[in-house]
Amino acid sequence: MRGVFLSLLAAMSAAFAPTAWASCDERSEDIVFGRAMALAPPGTPWDDQWQIFKANVSQDPTMCFDYFTRGERRSEEQMFHDIRRGRAHVGGMSFQSVTVVAPEMAMAIAPFVFDSAEEVDFVYDEYLLDVANELMAEKNLVILQWVEVGWMNLYANDPILTPEDLSGRKMRGSPSLSAQLFLEMMNADSIPVGAGDIIPALQTGLVEGGLSSTVFHFFQTRKFASDFTLTRHAYDTGAIVVNKDWFDGLTTSQQQTLKSAWPPSAEARQGVRDLVGMALSVMTQEGVEIHQLTDEQRTVWREASAPIAIAMAERIGPGAQKVIDAINAGKAAFRGEASVRDGS
Repeated sequence: MRGVFLSLLAAMSAAFAPTAWASCDERSEDIVFGRAMALAPPGTPWDDQWQIFKANVSQDPTMCFDYFTRGERRSEEQMFHDIRRGRAHVGGMSFQSVTVVAPEMAMAIAPFVFDSAEEVDFVYDEYLLDVANELMAEKNLVILQWVEVGWMNLYANDPILTPEDLSGRKMRGSPSLSAQLFLEMMNADSIPVGAGDIIPALQTGLVEGGLSSTVFHFFQTRKFASDFTLTRHAYDTGAIVVNKDWFDGLTTSQQQTLKSAWPPSAEARQGVRDLVGMALSVMTQEGVEIHQLTDEQRTVWREASAPIAIAMAERIGPGAQKVIDAINAGKAAFRGEASVRDGS
């Protein structure tokens, strides 16, 4: 397994290689054209999943796609802009960026909302997808499927074990309200940097660290941080997003092609989760200090983060309550199902 994992690293000559997969050399009026965009570095599980998407869509003779999924656009904000206006049609987006378009959904990535990945899966699949699509429809977007990203953690060149350790640090946070308030309330200097600009920001000292999932940090930023702290304070779940007007104009068969092109949720999620342990192991061998928080330390982080969800809801407005209600209902249902499974 480790050999396979390291071979993926060797295949990554650059985190965001300027490579496009042009698939539509000859276009016909009878064929629906689409353009897909994402920030999926070569060699990562997300790039592998786009390969599967491409192979499945190619089986439909009525559809033809060009692919710009390896970070050619560099900015998720720009990709969302392109998809909403029909310049692109399908995109793989982090949930952090989804919440910029639909701010209410940021409540799902408020600190310490979820206790386990299994709880996340249940609530997102059974309770949040319909709510998210009601909000996204207003922005001419549809979410086809959730995509795994993982628990958010902290990286820097010094240990960050307590909220006080963040005070005064220049930290990269995503544009989402959740990430920005998390850093601000820990008295860090929160600097929103686009995903494609993180490495230059670290190289120039614009930022000294940031928030990231384990797998994304490993493939993108691990060379710029000596310490990685597993705060697991929020869960980032990406999404496959399409332009609604374009999607509504497809035939039922073409819509089904897109809905089934990405690997099933359970399979796609596991493909990312399987790499977490290996990524941590390799980073440890490379000399990175991996900091596992004690129960007492996590309690300190949880208590320091408690005001964030309240502040988020106040800034977002009344629409936040609908998402909060869906999350609470989903968490209650998950606990009920867990009790049934446990026989209690």
